[in-house]
Amino acid sequence: MAEILRPLELMAPAGGPEAGYAALAYGADAIYLGLPHFSARAEAANFTLEEVEAITAFAHAQKKPRRVFAALNTLILQRELDAVIESLGALSEIGVDALIVQDLGVFRLAKRHFPAFRLHASTQMAVHNRAGVEQLRELGFHRATLARELTLEEIRECAAVPGIEVETFIHGTLCYAYSGLCLMSSHLLGRSGNRGRCAYLCRDRFVAGGAAEGSFLFNMKDLALPDQAEALRAAGVASCKIEGRMKSPLYVAATVNFYHGLLDGRLTPAQRAECEADIQSIFSRPWTTLHVGGRLNPDVVDSGTVGHRGAPAGSVETVFRDRKSGAAWLRFAATRPIERHDGLQIDLPGLDRPFGFAVDALRVKGLSVFEAPAGAVVEVRLPDGSPDIPRGAPLYCSSSQAVKRKYRFEMPRPGAYRARRPLDVSLTLTRDTLKAQARICKEPPVTADAVLQGPFPPAKDPAKTESAARQAFEKLGETRLQLAALEVQNPEGLFVPVSRLNSLRRELAGKIEARLAEARANHLQKIREAMAADLATQASPPGDGSRWSIKTDNPACLDAMETGDWQGVEEVVVEIPAEESLERLAEKIGQERIRLALPLIVRAWEAPALRERIARLRAAGWSKWEATGLASWRQLAEGPLPDLTADWSVYVMNTAAAAQVMDMGASRFTLSPEDGLENMRGLLERFGERAAVIVYQDTPLFISENCVQAARTAACPGPGMCGFEETEMRSSHGDRLLALNRKCRIVVVNQSPFCLADRLPELTKAGAQHFRADFSWRPYSPEEVRDLWRQVRAGRAPRCSHRGNFDRGLL
Repeated sequence: MAEILRPLELMAPAGGPEAGYAALAYGADAIYLGLPHFSARAEAANFTLEEVEAITAFAHAQKKPRRVFAALNTLILQRELDAVIESLGALSEIGVDALIVQDLGVFRLAKRHFPAFRLHASTQMAVHNRAGVEQLRELGFHRATLARELTLEEIRECAAVPGIEVETFIHGTLCYAYSGLCLMSSHLLGRSGNRGRCAYLCRDRFVAGGAAEGSFLFNMKDLALPDQAEALRAAGVASCKIEGRMKSPLYVAATVNFYHGLLDGRLTPAQRAECEADIQSIFSRPWTTLHVGGRLNPDVVDSGTVGHRGAPAGSVETVFRDRKSGAAWLRFAATRPIERHDGLQIDLPGLDRPFGFAVDALRVKGLSVFEAPAGAVVEVRLPDGSPDIPRGAPLYCSSSQAVKRKYRFEMPRPGAYRARRPLDVSLTLTRDTLKAQARICKEPPVTADAVLQGPFPPAKDPAKTESAARQAFEKLGETRLQLAALEVQNPEGLFVPVSRLNSLRRELAGKIEARLAEARANHLQKIREAMAADLATQASPPGDGSRWSIKTDNPACLDAMETGDWQGVEEVVVEIPAEESLERLAEKIGQERIRLALPLIVRAWEAPALRERIARLRAAGWSKWEATGLASWRQLAEGPLPDLTADWSVYVMNTAAAAQVMDMGASRFTLSPEDGLENMRGLLERFGERAAVIVYQDTPLFISENCVQAARTAACPGPGMCGFEETEMRSSHGDRLLALNRKCRIVVVNQSPFCLADRLPELTKAGAQHFRADFSWRPYSPEEVRDLWRQVRAGRAPRCSHRGNFDRGLL
């Protein structure tokens, strides 16, 4: 008997209201949107609360109701917690279908104080394995949005976790690094991707190694998985997500239309090709399947050209000049219809982007035409100053008037849809009074009373009194109320003028809405008080002086440390190395001073060996561990939770997140190297004893499964066969980076280390008590580590170091 597959939700981006309605018009089952603040696409148009309310009501009112997911998926600063609570309260009242979050503080507030929310983990949480999905389920998430880097088999393994859904991306822009772990834009420009303000430095030109010219080594192609849609459904995926909150409504309409038709099985091959060309003409880089088909896919980076390419339209036959006007014309055989005001682009050597121009004049067989069919040999006038265009150069249609006309849709009338609360009304009529009571049973429950003074005469037709009352109380269009039930007690058969019934309705509705507002305000105030009480129980007492820890991924780099260098070092954090190197370090400083850090990235093929090593080390008495992500908790789930701390990649930028991490069993957390002093002060004031501050680190700016060497050479000979270990890189803006190969995983660091050593007095004054120097990623020699350690502990920053966002703060 064939297995019955559950429906696959098609989830579409809504960067603004117009894009949201376009998505719903063309078949999206769900849309995801953001507010002006706390959205991972801060520069999208986004939605006001009124617009969220309108589109949610519209989506729910469809014959086949659709769903609206609100993304509060950035890291939250301490000063923003109150505004987050306000946003959560408003979204809860609107009735959005789910909340997409990254920050553990937002998760904590939503879970504790707004339990009606379905919680979805954003891809910004960098969940990329079964252990991470299991931990999300244990926390109470309903859905995990998986990292884009996974293979189909890994997706299948994650989807097999019971009690939680998984969502995967099926189309759209790709980040070079794991989403949520990219600090490139933040450290170099102060624009954090974790705050929705990425500057897209991965689209920059970089010179690598000894190359004379640069190329776009991090410039990812666009993800497109139409051929894998059914495999994703069969793997157990609940929702396929289209990326694109920065894209136009036209792009959203065309992309949703394509995947909706594909998933429904109604596209013929010709229709599919047409839909794909439509998308490509609106916005498209070259397409890639990324790693769905397997880990090592060299066809993921477009190192030669950045930006929109377009749909293939032909190739250049010749360029000639008109004898009369002297204008340059381009001749080609069109492989698709062309009309005036379309846009064309040509890939040309030496240009970062394709050369583009509008079709202002179009000729076929020497005659001026408005449009030309596919197959026609056309001539298009080139703009003045056009570069040299070689014969045979590929042409692309980068904008199509026909496509723009094709995807039309209607927007609902403003104010037509609102999130309304059901209102029960009871009327009791006597000769002297008409008493009305209204109540809302849905949280928060409120009631209101109003009285009309009589006298009220007998009615000619008493039945019409109830009918008139119903008509009056159904007129709630300007409010957020909707009549649910009406009870009329009129034993004497009396009459009430319609004007007075309308007056009573207005008075009663006004009182109900005022009490709802009061109840909302009281609820939010109680949340603030509960949060303050929560923090009071979690806050740490003052310590007895500064303490230090050292972290490394190579214990051998500590071999030159002398006895005096170890004084004041409370512990050494080591990413679990080979046991023999661990034993040597233990002999030198004592096992009780060593904490073992779990790897930040653990893919499916790495998990079995990791489980064995964890079990072996715990059995040998290693009891101190460091979590680097949510998966770490599940990786340590066998037996009682050990002495556990959290690294910076378990982001803590507000006190609610700090409380959540400690509730999960961490005795200490590490402040993010993204953070600034002003925000750190708020955390250190309350949690100085339990917060570690990184004062030296080669911060990983990119952690990626996409090989920069393969992008350079357009080939991959296979794991361990290329000889690539590291390469120096320089951006077009002069930023100097170092790309490191870690078993086919690329880590990019700044050639200048992050260092706050010269700011130790300020940090101590702010409440910092635990400092950390991190000698990971870069291949340090023991002598380099010893000298740097002495310099850092003495409060001297090395030459050419940088402070990240410490002074300027995080935007």
